[in-house]
Amino acid sequence: MTSAVRVSRETLLKLAAQARAIANPPGQIPPGALAGERISRQQGRGLNFDSLRRYQPGDDVRLIDWQATARMRTPWIRLYNEEKERPVFLLVDQRQDMFFATRGQTKSVAAANIAALLGWRSWHDGDRLGSAVFGDHDYALRKCRPPTGNLPLLLDDLVQYNHAVADNYPHESPSAMSLSAILRHAIGLIPAGGWVAVISDFHDLDRECDALLAALRRRGEVSAFVMLDDLHLRMPAHGQLAARYEEHETAFSLSPALQDGIRQSVTARLAAQASRLTRLGVRVNQIVVAEDLLRQLQKGV
Repeated sequence: MTSAVRVSRETLLKLAAQARAIANPPGQIPPGALAGERISRQQGRGLNFDSLRRYQPGDDVRLIDWQATARMRTPWIRLYNEEKERPVFLLVDQRQDMFFATRGQTKSVAAANIAALLGWRSWHDGDRLGSAVFGDHDYALRKCRPPTGNLPLLLDDLVQYNHAVADNYPHESPSAMSLSAILRHAIGLIPAGGWVAVISDFHDLDRECDALLAALRRRGEVSAFVMLDDLHLRMPAHGQLAARYEEHETAFSLSPALQDGIRQSVTARLAAQASRLTRLGVRVNQIVVAEDLLRQLQKGV
């Protein structure tokens, strides 16, 4: 059974049908999206044109579709049936900072559900799937392999690490596993030309993360799924507010001025974070954990 603080394997399995409603991964245009589609006449392939994808360093320049490039004002290449598959790699944050919510489900539960939905999308597409699910002190790495073998392992990892963060809270010591550290561990397993989805609150985004994400972006597409609670938008103007973090507790009285200051501060931080990731070429999806996850994925992926 899945609660607001824990996922269950049974519930993650039930997400298979919902995943069909998620759009194609970013960076790939499905057949029919642009006019001028035609049967390939290139020698040696003997296959029909399948779709278009953004040009990536190392691609054969002979595959550039100049008509689409002129329309989109950025280079696109033609893909054929044999090249449709591309690796998908999921990095899923299950650290203590993700064990937070003021309503609905915690960020850790929402992150696990999103990872499962994207994993099932990979299953339906037949794309190779890899993953890194990480907690405060350890992680589980899976190389990109066919989803029939890797998706069950991913679901097991999600349940294990999601339950661990709930079991250990609030007695877990401060995280020794930074986002930059897991990116370093995973980057060697991520093939060129793939799609990387990082599912986290990005609270420890630093310069090393910038460099690693930029390196990944040069090799393929990268999406950030920023998990957030929208308390700053729903905070009352009056009353008492209690907060707890790493065994430190505090309480204070709310006022209209304090409410407005908190809203502006959090909004500015999220905007700066999104701008920073966007400058690296990362597609940013801000996910409010208490709202419908599938609907948000349909808008942002």
